[in-house]
Amino acid sequence: MKTSDTSTAPPVFELKGSVLTVMVLHVRETNPELLYPQLEKKIGPARSFFANAPLVIDLKMVAEDEQSALDLQYLAGFLRGLGLVPVGVRGHVAAIADRALATGLGLLAAAPKTEKSVASPEEAPPQAVAEKQPAEEHTADAQPPEPPQPARAATMVIAHPVRSGQQVVAPEGDLVILSSVNAGAEVIAAGNIHIYGALRGRAMAGVHGDVSARVFSLQCNPELVAVAGEYVVNDLLDRAVLNQSVIVTHGTGGLRFEVLGDFRPHG
Repeated sequence: MKTSDTSTAPPVFELKGSVLTVMVLHVRETNPELLYPQLEKKIGPARSFFANAPLVIDLKMVAEDEQSALDLQYLAGFLRGLGLVPVGVRGHVAAIADRALATGLGLLAAAPKTEKSVASPEEAPPQAVAEKQPAEEHTADAQPPEPPQPARAATMVIAHPVRSGQQVVAPEGDLVILSSVNAGAEVIAAGNIHIYGALRGRAMAGVHGDVSARVFSLQCNPELVAVAGEYVVNDLLDRAVLNQSVIVTHGTGGLRFEVLGDFRPHG
């Protein structure tokens, strides 16, 4: 067998890390009599939207014994039957790692924590308090230090229409669209989404779980709108909100639509 010398051949691929927006299924209960009917009810009406969408299964809220009893192969097959493509598991215990790999699922690290607990002064170690007191006595007349400024994620601004087949993602901050989002287009943001035009495509705000995120639209007639995982498809929208200026928020039991008025573009 003759082998080719590829030492001088130009590279034909690149392997790079990337940050991608992927849907995450946060499992809270593995009882099949509850899990699968709810998945069918939630995803079934929007099969066309979720078709071939990659999905990560997050098990961090599931106890170890329940994870061990979970039939991952059946769960993955059920999700594929709904049109999704499960690609990995995170928040899993070591005992099910082999089963996940055998099912064709990758093993992902747990999601990073976004909040840090801060100890109150009463909880601080005694030596830390003792060391701080002399410093305060010597600097009583000094100017107080400037308070730290909170870090702000950059806001992405798009000045042109988002056309069918296009996807715009703001992975860390807000997304501002100074035009319309056409049918078949998709806009995604970690924070709020502002659309200063018609929303006819899909808009998903708070994709990392920020329930305080909002979707603002001057003319709301979306294929799908979502905030922090809660979503509504067009067929299920209250007809009273269609083509109105609205604010969409995450509320108890689903999304809330606040109608601000009627917007009619010139021309």
